[in-house]
Amino acid sequence: MTLAKNLKNGDKIVINLMNLTVENVEVSKIAKHGKAKCRIEALTKNNEKKVLIVLADDEIASQ
Repeated sequence: MTLAKNLKNGDKIVINLMNLTVENVEVSKIAKHGKAKCRIEALTKNNEKKVLIVLADDEIASQ
């Protein structure tokens, strides 16, 4: 398990039983709701692009 904010390009992750390869991670600043968010761009095995938005402190399953 890895925190979303610690992901790097090329990391392999599993979300909703999909194996994904991270392409880009953007971390926002803490806003008025008190939590930083991550925008994760990833590719599936078929090169389909997926964009995920999660809290920066959420744990992501990695391979």
